[in-house]
Amino acid sequence: MRRIAFVLLLVAAVAGIHACAADAPTAPKPGGGGGQSSAISVQLFASDANPKAGTCTLVEAIVTLNGASVPDGTGVNFSTDFGTFGENGLPLVTIVTTNGTAVAALCGPSAGTAKVKGTVTIAGKTNSGQVNISFQGEGALPFVTFCSPSFGPKDGGTPVALNGGRLFGTPATTRVTFTVNGVSKDGLVTSVTSNAVTVTTPGFPEVAAPSALAQITLTLGTNLPQPVVLSLPNCFSFGTTDASTPTVTAVLPSSGAKSGNTRVTIVGSGFASSGVQVFFGTVEATVVSVSFNQVIALSPPAPFGEVDVTAPVTVKNISSGVVSNGVLFTYTPDMHITAIANGVQSTDAPFTPVTIYGTGFQAPVVVTLAGVQAFVQSVSATELVVMPGIPAGCGAGGAGSVVVTSITTGETATSPSGVSFTYVVVPMTVVSLVPPAGLSGSPVEIDGSNLPTSTANAQVLFGTRAALVNAASATALSVTAPPGTVTVSPTCVGTDPAGTLYTVETVPVSVKNLQNGCLVTGPPFAYQLPCVVPGP
Repeated sequence: MRRIAFVLLLVAAVAGIHACAADAPTAPKPGGGGGQSSAISVQLFASDANPKAGTCTLVEAIVTLNGASVPDGTGVNFSTDFGTFGENGLPLVTIVTTNGTAVAALCGPSAGTAKVKGTVTIAGKTNSGQVNISFQGEGALPFVTFCSPSFGPKDGGTPVALNGGRLFGTPATTRVTFTVNGVSKDGLVTSVTSNAVTVTTPGFPEVAAPSALAQITLTLGTNLPQPVVLSLPNCFSFGTTDASTPTVTAVLPSSGAKSGNTRVTIVGSGFASSGVQVFFGTVEATVVSVSFNQVIALSPPAPFGEVDVTAPVTVKNISSGVVSNGVLFTYTPDMHITAIANGVQSTDAPFTPVTIYGTGFQAPVVVTLAGVQAFVQSVSATELVVMPGIPAGCGAGGAGSVVVTSITTGETATSPSGVSFTYVVVPMTVVSLVPPAGLSGSPVEIDGSNLPTSTANAQVLFGTRAALVNAASATALSVTAPPGTVTVSPTCVGTDPAGTLYTVETVPVSVKNLQNGCLVTGPPFAYQLPCVVPGP
């Protein structure tokens, strides 16, 4: 349940994203050996490159094949080396494309930098893109709002000011790294003030394109135990474009409900801080915030309430009248669940994927089955594929609703009457101990049903002392009896010879499945010690 609450915080986190340092793509690496193909282009964007620790940010992959959007349903494999994806709580998730885009939610539990990679394989050819996201610690943090200038020649030598606030350090303790097409080079830091870091750009003579976006990583306090790292993926390009010309590169998300009011992050450059207008088609949207490389707007309703229609997103600089458009936003139906497949599963067997059918699904989403969070494997507009989670406790499970929640908008769809998911709960039992008595350190087999199937998930206690679990299956656990509390050998009685085993204490044996918290107590175990004959 804690994971569900953490993921659902993303709705509030996205709503409160700071307008500075909006994220943008690392340009895809050129094709070549190892199955790479330049025909496939993968560009990664995020709604916030520097979110606070404990929150989440949206990561979008825009995928093209030979310059055109890939077919709907193309799988994008997202991976990260820090944090987890909100859809499944894992560092890996696969989302399928809609209109050439796929969106995932990355959540960072603490301060740290995540390298997020999106990989696509089509007809045996593979390509990928990457974006860096730096989760920030608590307190008033440094930030960068824009680069001045935002463009420079590929030969380098351009003085660039990274303008922001609460910056600190000296040129010697500050590092600025430029990454273009997967190649990283350090710039020369010449000055650091509280409001700006000035750096001279390195050269990238190998760049052949007329304009190449550079992902900048700014590290403050390199002499500190925990330097502050900021990711600036859309701040500077090597090229000749006029910095006053607005350019729309991507919108996150690229689709939303027909009723409108979807919070959309428009990523690009050249947006006038003095004011912009945003249009979806011919309808003006509400602008929430503006920075040089990011505009946040609320989508207007779809024209005439239509769905599955696209509208070009246009940004107009009010002061100059210059406009930029060409990136499309798609209006989708409201979310509805119509049916599910594989909706009855037993807790004593491996789970298999569940398919949820409906309309209006839009990644990223959180899915619960009978109140238990599932692991999202793929998302398309009409179909979700998820893996059931494990119900907590011995009595958890049974039948319940299927609920899909959009992380982006907070919209929720609940399965209609007659459509539900059922956990067939097989209780855990401990039937017998073989042998039921023995010395400390003796091997003991615990027989039962629905026992933990891995040693890592099995906790066995003899009284209050933990036993070593050597092997585990659903019907038997092999353990080593821990030391007993009685260590003094008893006195032999009557004619019993020395060494006769006497029971010196009896303790309950309990088994706990650490994966779901289920705890049961089985038959007791009798500790024995050899008796001794008293002296004359």
